[in-house]
Amino acid sequence: MMRLAQSVRRETETHVSMPNYRRHFVYPLSLAMMAAGIIMVTLLVWLTVQSDAQEAVREAELAQLVISNRLDFMVRNQSDYATWDDAVAKLVLSMDGDWADNNIGPYLFHTQGYEHSFVIDAHDRTIYASDGNHQARLDPFALMGPALRKAIVELRAKPTGEDHRRRGLIRIGGQPAVFSIAAIIPDPGKVKLPAGPASYLLFIDVLTPDQIYKLGADRRLANMRFVPSRASAESSLGRVELRGYDGARIGDLVWTPQLPGTSLRDIGLPILLSIMLVLGLIGVRILHQCRRAIEQTDAAMLRSAADANEARNALDALTLARADAVDADAAARVRLETTVEEVRRENVELNKRLRAARRSVLIDARAQLEHRLGPAIKTIQHQGRVLETAARRVRDQAGGLEELVTVATTAAFQTDQHMTELVPKAIVVAEAGQDIQRQTGFALSEVKHASHDGQQVGVSVTALAKALAEIETVVDAIDRVSKQTNLLALNASIEAARSGPAGAGFAVVANEVKALANHTAELTRQIADQLDLLRAQTVFTSTAIGTIVTALGRTEAASSVIAAAVRRQVEGVVMIRGSIEAIASDSRATAAAVTNANSAIAIGHAAADQMDAAVVDMASTLSDLGDDIHRFLRQIEVADA
Repeated sequence: MMRLAQSVRRETETHVSMPNYRRHFVYPLSLAMMAAGIIMVTLLVWLTVQSDAQEAVREAELAQLVISNRLDFMVRNQSDYATWDDAVAKLVLSMDGDWADNNIGPYLFHTQGYEHSFVIDAHDRTIYASDGNHQARLDPFALMGPALRKAIVELRAKPTGEDHRRRGLIRIGGQPAVFSIAAIIPDPGKVKLPAGPASYLLFIDVLTPDQIYKLGADRRLANMRFVPSRASAESSLGRVELRGYDGARIGDLVWTPQLPGTSLRDIGLPILLSIMLVLGLIGVRILHQCRRAIEQTDAAMLRSAADANEARNALDALTLARADAVDADAAARVRLETTVEEVRRENVELNKRLRAARRSVLIDARAQLEHRLGPAIKTIQHQGRVLETAARRVRDQAGGLEELVTVATTAAFQTDQHMTELVPKAIVVAEAGQDIQRQTGFALSEVKHASHDGQQVGVSVTALAKALAEIETVVDAIDRVSKQTNLLALNASIEAARSGPAGAGFAVVANEVKALANHTAELTRQIADQLDLLRAQTVFTSTAIGTIVTALGRTEAASSVIAAAVRRQVEGVVMIRGSIEAIASDSRATAAAVTNANSAIAIGHAAADQMDAAVVDMASTLSDLGDDIHRFLRQIEVADA
């Protein structure tokens, strides 16, 4: 009854598990997936909005750099013209408009694209104006308006002669334009400015739509253009306000923003929604699989309960079978004990018959063993006594030989010792002779090299003397040219004096030429003195080198004689060393022979000792063998008893 109640309770729990599965698993999982999807969509929208905002700030900074970089570039170009001695001389002092037209206006238009260049003097008069690539009559004050007047007033407030500049943004003809104005000052300062207010150099660069578009494209700002302040533009465009030098607004720079966040959102949001939809479908599929698995589990649990009932019935049958097996085992044990007792009685009878047979066999084996081993043991003992006598004779003969070997060893050792002392001395003498021979050969080689080098130096000194003679000829020619130059300078001074004030500048040049000629003549005299000194030193050096070469020849002959004598001495020492080594080798051979005899004597002694040890071992072994035989026989008798 209890088992039936448990089975009914399990079936009831199985039917109730499906609503619990929906309430505790399906609904929370669905809510969690929806919340995760909403969070991911919200996070994607927020990140893309932030990315658009950061990109808008970056593009606004790049747009502002478009104008500021153009202004910086114009200021750097203007420094090459406003701070220049030639500009002061041509534009301030001589007011040369043609020079400005050749070096400033058209040149800057073609190279930098500056539409207008102006030179304004100290009284605000325009002494040069350019429009594009040609000179024109333009009024910069009318072109720029109050901005130019304000810039000049600020510059006039600064000290004259210093590098002061003003730059800014204006609007000309509906387009933005950058300008830079700077005072014209000397550099490096060879020309002096006149007293009074400074003159100014003005550059104007009108930014055309193509220029603005290109500048924007260089900074990856697409479709950049200028929009006047009275015009309107789409609110979706990027925008930077432009203000002029006087602070008034002149318009806006607008461009098409990139909006990477919006692009990412347009691409990522559909993908994210698709992924969420796929995940939802996968979740529904998984839930269906889980529901089917739960149903299969419930069915398996029902089958398991039925199998358990069958197993319990089988267990009851097994218990009955076990009781029957216990009864059968008791009956079999009784039969087994009876059989074992019968087998034990039969074994006792067999042991008695086996002991009687073993005793008779052992008596026969003992008699045979004593009959066969007795004579063999006596023979071995007799041979041991014979070996002992032979060992004694071998030891006596080895003693006599040992005395003779000792005397021979002493003589060979003394001979080898004397030869050993002589060989190092002979080696030292031979090595010293060889060293002297090498040093003599090296000295002879060095003497030959020195003689050859002396001859080369003599040739070089001769060439040096020829070169000095040629240099002296050139110095004489330079001296003659300086004298003629001095004469020409004197004639030029006379002609300048005749010309009066008009020849004052030429007189200065003539004096400089004369001074240069005098300085050249002085240098020529110094060079001639040095050449005389070098010539004397060359003659002395040539004589000394000849003497050295002669002495080196005599040294070379003497070195050859010394080298031959040393070679003969070394050959004699080598022969003596060979004789000593031969005697030492014979002595060592004799010592080796004596050593071999000692070894043979030692081997004889060892053989005698081994023979004695063998005799002792044989006697001990025979004694042990007899004891083992008697012990074995006694053990057999004890075992039989």
